Amino acid sequence: MIATVSNPIVKFLWSFIPLLSIGIILNIFIGEVIVPLGALLDPTQAYRVIIMDIRLPEILACIVVGTDLAVAGAVMQAVFRNPLAEPYITGTASGALLGALLGLLINVLFKVGSPSIILMPLLSFLGAMLATIVVVAFGRGGWLSLILAGIAISIMFSSIVMILDTYLLTIIPTLPAIVYLLFGTVSGINWGDDITMISVSLPVLTYIMVSAREVNLLMISDEVAQASGTNPKAFRNLLIVLTGLLTAVSVSFTGIIGFIGLVTPHLTRLSISSSDNSRVIPLSMISGSTIMLYANVVSKVLITGTVMPITAITSLFGVPVLLFLLRGGRNE
Repeated sequence: MIATVSNPIVKFLWSFIPLLSIGIILNIFIGEVIVPLGALLDPTQAYRVIIMDIRLPEILACIVVGTDLAVAGAVMQAVFRNPLAEPYITGTASGALLGALLGLLINVLFKVGSPSIILMPLLSFLGAMLATIVVVAFGRGGWLSLILAGIAISIMFSSIVMILDTYLLTIIPTLPAIVYLLFGTVSGINWGDDITMISVSLPVLTYIMVSAREVNLLMISDEVAQASGTNPKAFRNLLIVLTGLLTAVSVSFTGIIGFIGLVTPHLTRLSISSSDNSRVIPLSMISGSTIMLYANVVSKVLITGTVMPITAITSLFGVPVLLFLLRGGRNE
């Protein structure tokens, strides 16, 4: 029986670990400058800078962001008992985006110092919480109400972001392009950004994994969770805060990257034939990282000489999944 239970997980690992490894290798070699194989074994100064200061920080960012968004999606789907819940759909990501842009605006107008370390993640978190609270308040009528409220909040916050974005570029035309805040990219990520993201994400991810059993109980019903000694309301609120924090730290440095949180948990559940979050959550970290790595590669090769927004790639993959899930929910 033990072998039977673990077999899908072994198959998952045998599939995704090689895919993850290949994704890392592709991200090292592929970009605006193609790094030859010989340069990896004996890199010149130029290639050493490309690999160490550009490619590897981007790879680590893909892994961290893919992990954060995948776990946030898995937890949201359990907390709301809704297969369509994820940071992008529920408006959490748009709220985080608005907060991050406000942090950038404050820095530009008042010269408070670099916002990438404290201000942008902090305001991004507050924006994510605001959006989530509003969506939950207006989405109490069921899963459809939650999704519609999330879409409405996303559109509203995205409109405000576009206005602020345009204003920033108007007052400071020489400001580096900040389109990444709208569409998502890991370009320009450095080791300091990675360290900040990991410092925030690691304790949150650890707590969520340790609490996977309670997440399972909450996914079943509040009554089951309470009977097992868990305060369902307090624990749900805590999980909402933690998923907001994971979303905020990702959006602050890479902008909105949609549908990773929606697709990855479902892909993981289908691959292992289980909804047990003690398995789904850690394995979603692997699949989420893998999807992000390949999306980043595709974003660089789709149009020669141009880096496409990553969310354009993930959305092309995620929207059909969303439509499939909506169709399934309608037919039930």
